[in-house]
Amino acid sequence: MKAKDDISKIPVFYNVIVWDKFNSYIQIIRPYQWIKNLLVFAPIFFAGRLTDWNLLRLTIETGILFCAVASLGYIFNDWMDQDRDAYHPDKCKRPIPTDRLTLRDLLLLVALLGSITVLLSIGFAANTGLIICIFSYLALTTIYSLGVKNIEGLEIFMVACFFVLRVMAGGIATGIPVSDWLFLTVFFLALLITLAKRKSELVVLHKDAHNHRRSLAHYSPAYLNHFLWITGGISILTYGLYAIGNKNNIIYSIIPATYGIARFLLLVDNGKGGDPILTLVKDPHLILTVLIFLGFICYHIYS
Repeated sequence: MKAKDDISKIPVFYNVIVWDKFNSYIQIIRPYQWIKNLLVFAPIFFAGRLTDWNLLRLTIETGILFCAVASLGYIFNDWMDQDRDAYHPDKCKRPIPTDRLTLRDLLLLVALLGSITVLLSIGFAANTGLIICIFSYLALTTIYSLGVKNIEGLEIFMVACFFVLRVMAGGIATGIPVSDWLFLTVFFLALLITLAKRKSELVVLHKDAHNHRRSLAHYSPAYLNHFLWITGGISILTYGLYAIGNKNNIIYSIIPATYGIARFLLLVDNGKGGDPILTLVKDPHLILTVLIFLGFICYHIYS
């Protein structure tokens, strides 16, 4: 009877293992971070071409391609950072530091994501500019993980370039020129987000900050605070100039845009900017502000 009971438990035990493995795969590819890839929709959205199915299809395919490439970057970065992540209260729970994923598991996942990247890239073979943009992103994220992330100052600007490349890719894929002011707005917003993350790491980790990220040894709270407010102000200014020059009369969208940035800076000042994406989706004020902003833009551009 006891042997029969033990046998009956095997499927349950197996299901737990499979589910844990699946969860680990999901955790390491970070699908919640794919929200950043919505930036590829910026050119088609602000140009009022979102209802053009051919352009929308190209943008969606570009977004999926960026999701695969970004996840490849997350896997490589986690592999390179596995020792340093042990010093972080949250990152120490990731699949690699906790040995929930073996090297074989990682290689299988890389092969899958790599195949998706190659297949989608073949579809864009005629668009040389987009292929260069995608593989530039992949190359830069690799270089970042290999050592640039330890170079103070430069690492912040490189992360900001990752955001800009998404917007540029959306424009190249659809043939829609990216406004200079929109380019600058995204760049400075990306700097703002990256600085917020560094400030949070510095506050949370204290003396162990440099063990997690070497560049943190060269940042002071005062430097990050000053840089945060400067980039926040410039982001508002550049978006305002973009809105003024936009033919669809979206100037009043500067009000929710400014409130959103001010709210984000307040949350960062209260120590809640460690993961900007989670900060965005968890704060009711930011969620409502983004919805109002997008609703206003949609009304003036698409009505």
